[in-house]
Amino acid sequence: MLDNSRMAALVASKVCHDIVSPMSMLMQGVEMLRDADPAGRNAEAIGLIEQCMTKAFARLDFYRQAVADGLGSEGEAKLVEARATAERLYGTVKPALEWTVDDVAAPRLGLKIVLNLLFIAADCLPKGGTVRVEASRAGQIGELRIVATGPRAKLKAETSACLAGEAPPDGFQPYNLVPTLTGLLARQAQITLLAREGEERIELVMQSPRIG
Repeated sequence: MLDNSRMAALVASKVCHDIVSPMSMLMQGVEMLRDADPAGRNAEAIGLIEQCMTKAFARLDFYRQAVADGLGSEGEAKLVEARATAERLYGTVKPALEWTVDDVAAPRLGLKIVLNLLFIAADCLPKGGTVRVEASRAGQIGELRIVATGPRAKLKAETSACLAGEAPPDGFQPYNLVPTLTGLLARQAQITLLAREGEERIELVMQSPRIG
């Protein structure tokens, strides 16, 4: 029998595979429209379509890597493998991304967890701000921190519940899918998740002997 996270990965892989080809054709169509409009009469409309397609591609890449099997699930990896997807995602949201962890190693499932925590961190900053990815090690335990700072930074109660493996107050819904999956992946990878909240600051923390 398939476990829940594996089923989710297979479904996401199928959806991403089926969508990427027509989306690529749409981008080619945008280029054809631009070439057919040398005077730039439709530049605003073409720019709007291109902006929407860029955002759609960033989200598709995120789901392919963070939910589907784009990054794999076995063995170890360097966090640099997740950087391009993270930067592409943050090109479509308000907060800015600061990434300092290229050479840090983690379980491959940990890369998925990092991307999902970055998605959650962006959601914690409705007015924008900065999300910084940091790493440190104390003894046998490595720690990876996603630090979100900005005005009105807020971690939703249902997000905390899902990360901890608890049922959210309103039940499982599409909008809490990402934290639910993140908590599930962390338990499978034997990674401890912590959430710390301060004034205009949220820390989403991963702890494991395999981080570092």
